[in-house]
Order: sequence, then C-alpha cells, then structure tokens
Amino acid sequence: MAVEMVDAVVTLLAGPHLLDTWHVAAARGEVVAAVCPEAPPGMQTFADDVTAWTKWGVLALIGIGAVVSLGSILVGRIFSHPHASRYGAMGVAVVVMVAITYTVILVILDSITGSGCT
Repeated sequence: MAVEMVDAVVTLLAGPHLLDTWHVAAARGEVVAAVCPEAPPGMQTFADDVTAWTKWGVLALIGIGAVVSLGSILVGRIFSHPHASRYGAMGVAVVVMVAITYTVILVILDSITGSGCT
C-alpha cells in the first residue's frame, strides 16, 4: 500500500515523463531488462529484403502519384478543365499526406526493431 502511494505521489509531482515503466521501476529500485525483437535464425535477410522492397515500392508510388497529380493540374490549366485541376490539387495534397505518414511509419518501425529499442 505504501509503495503504491509513493509511486502515485512521485508520478503526480514529477509529471508525465515519469509515467514510463522504466522510471517507476527505477524509483522502486527494480531493474527492467531492455528486450529487443529478434528475427528467427535465417529470417533476417528475408525480412530485410521484404522491408527494402516495400519501402522502394511505396516510394515509387508516391513519386508516380505526384507526377500524375501535377500533370493533371497542368492539363486542366492548358485545356481549361477545372475538374482536372481540382483533382490534381487534391492528389498533390494526398501525396503530401501519404509522404508524411510514410516517414512517420518508418520512424515507428525503426524505433521498434532498431538497435536502441526498449
């Protein structure tokens, strides 16, 4: 009971950065091991190949989407077709959002499977 009370007071006073399990365990004097995910033997090269192909495939699709969207804007302006220009502008916005999401997903995956995982 007293340990939970101390944990609650320390967390309340120190702020949200102590909500991490490691900090609470360290405050109690416990040691938490950092366990990183590891591929089964012989699977790492296959996993690396699939990840690399997926990264390049998504990158190629982002590039193709950007070129098609910009081409749609250009064709819409040249031939005075407002719908093509509007769809091209929406396409550019979607490509930018997908590129941002792609970058965030890569950072998340690297933090999970990278060398500094927790």
